[in-house]
Amino acid sequence: MQVRAFRKIAGIFLLAAVVLVSLQCTSRKQVVKEDDEAVLRQRVQEYWNYRMKGEWDKTYAYEAPEYREKVTLASYKNQNGRSPMKIESFDITELWASGDEGNVTLKIKHRWSVPNFQKAAFEQENRERWVKKDRQWYHLGGV
Repeated sequence: MQVRAFRKIAGIFLLAAVVLVSLQCTSRKQVVKEDDEAVLRQRVQEYWNYRMKGEWDKTYAYEAPEYREKVTLASYKNQNGRSPMKIESFDITELWASGDEGNVTLKIKHRWSVPNFQKAAFEQENRERWVKKDRQWYHLGGV
């Protein structure tokens, strides 16, 4: 009788241990995903804040390494610095990360900086891809 009771109790403890371990693994995956998305969100915000200020040296560092291998900083500055639109604000409307891939949707408020052209600001939706390399998120521009 005591052996049977002991086996029952041992079985309950074993089952409880399995459940606890599986719950901890599941929550750990969720925490990693949330941390990944928080880090991606921070990188996207930094990138777009630098773009708004026209700090092309800084945004260039956020571009994917493959892009930077093909496009020099001077060329990048030339491409981006000549835009006839000024970014007034941006809002991240959607963001998700899965593994080493991230997708971001932004609402960007622009204003033309060309004289005698549209003066009112306008909004544009922008979808971007980001990639994680060596534990760091990078913008996938023209790769």
